[in-house]
Amino acid sequence: MITPEMRAEMRRLVMREGWKIETVARRFSVHHSVVRRAVAVHSAVGSGDAPPAPTVLEPFKPYIVERLTEHPELTSVRLLMELRGLGYTRGIAILKRYVARVRAPRSKKVYLRVETEPGEIAQVDWGSFGKLRVGNTLRPLSAFAMVLKWSRALYVDFSLDQRMDTFLRMHTRAFAFFGGLTKKVIYDNLKSVVLHHVGTTVQFNPAFLGFAGHMLFEPVAAPVRYPQAKGNVEGAIKYLRSSFFYGRSFRGIDDLRAEAARWRDEIANQRIHATTRERPADRLLIEKTRLRPLPEHPFDTDYMRPITVSKEARVEFDTNTDSLPPSWDGRSIVGRTVHLRADDNRVRLVLDRVVVAEHPRCWDRHKPVEIQAHVDALLDKRPGARGPRRRDRLAALSPGTAMYLKEIARRRIDLENEVRKLLRLCALYGDADVERGMSMALARRTFGARYVRALIDQARFAAGVAEPPDPVVTGNAAADNAEVTPHDLEDYDALF
Repeated sequence: MITPEMRAEMRRLVMREGWKIETVARRFSVHHSVVRRAVAVHSAVGSGDAPPAPTVLEPFKPYIVERLTEHPELTSVRLLMELRGLGYTRGIAILKRYVARVRAPRSKKVYLRVETEPGEIAQVDWGSFGKLRVGNTLRPLSAFAMVLKWSRALYVDFSLDQRMDTFLRMHTRAFAFFGGLTKKVIYDNLKSVVLHHVGTTVQFNPAFLGFAGHMLFEPVAAPVRYPQAKGNVEGAIKYLRSSFFYGRSFRGIDDLRAEAARWRDEIANQRIHATTRERPADRLLIEKTRLRPLPEHPFDTDYMRPITVSKEARVEFDTNTDSLPPSWDGRSIVGRTVHLRADDNRVRLVLDRVVVAEHPRCWDRHKPVEIQAHVDALLDKRPGARGPRRRDRLAALSPGTAMYLKEIARRRIDLENEVRKLLRLCALYGDADVERGMSMALARRTFGARYVRALIDQARFAAGVAEPPDPVVTGNAAADNAEVTPHDLEDYDALF
């Protein structure tokens, strides 16, 4: 911090005592430009100091003033180029400081606040919130926001894409949350809404117009480069970013959406709004009576496309492969065309108006999404493939387990027998414990299922966890060898 006393001392040493600027800068431990600025300041009236020495910019100041008077928007970079031709040899920093003093302050725009009647206008926009890790994939994270202009009631939700089906799905959820529709909805120039915008001529996206025609609202495109036309939703996204998202972490997209809904209902719509001085939730009770009713039949917002089944009885969607039964109605399903329907949570495969397969939506990438019954049906036709399938399951636990199996294959150990034993350990201890045991065995260069089990038991004993009982053997080979994936018990929490 340069105090006035320090600045005065700098001026005295340079202008009275004749010290060099660099010497004064070293004495005060500052950059030499700080001393130069202190020396350049005009002396106070009656101080008795000598006037400051003329700067290298002095001969060019009349030209700079003349140019800025004729063309006030000229930049310092442009002036520097012109001054170079006139013999100026110094840098741009001193020029910028002088231009800032000479240039007249720019006038700021004045905006007129326009208030509308209840149920007239809503504003919609996307906000980018970086990326969210899903498995091994980083997905772009977006926030959808809709604000009712009169009540300032906010609806917000998060998604991992901005595709048209997601955009429309967010609209239907927002309208359902508010309990109706406004007459108009204002948008930025999103490609989902506006294809071309030239002056006052707007070409809307036909797919979006079909949705607006079904819901019976009028889409309005905001003027180009004029965010103030939808300032309510712009401010809502900034508020969402600072009040909710910044500095927090989430377990996944479901956790993020649940927390965002809680923040929306308990904080955003319950606060005293800075403009209306009322709670948006209270004003929404009034505005609901003026909203238009939702259509009797909901709009179909599923993503749909026909797709041909591959020779592996799978279809590809969003880089993942979804399994189907190998045959349907007595015919092979390979090569047949099915209709894929997807939303946020599930993927359905429809053949002849019948759902032949349904999978949970996978937001990871390059993953096989399969139903065990489909795999078993294929294995019944190719029994020799059961061994590789078991190995693939173990190898998929982690890179360490894949390397462990490669080391087993290099030794005089029956790989298939080891795989069966390791899978029995998975059923006994769980995949996580077996993965850790195999990784520890790999690090110690001890290979074999009995060593893996011993390492698992040691780790469990150190953590105070008892050894699990051996599984009950029925004597039925098919039942005893069945591979069962344990159900995630957290799913039951949703029931309460």
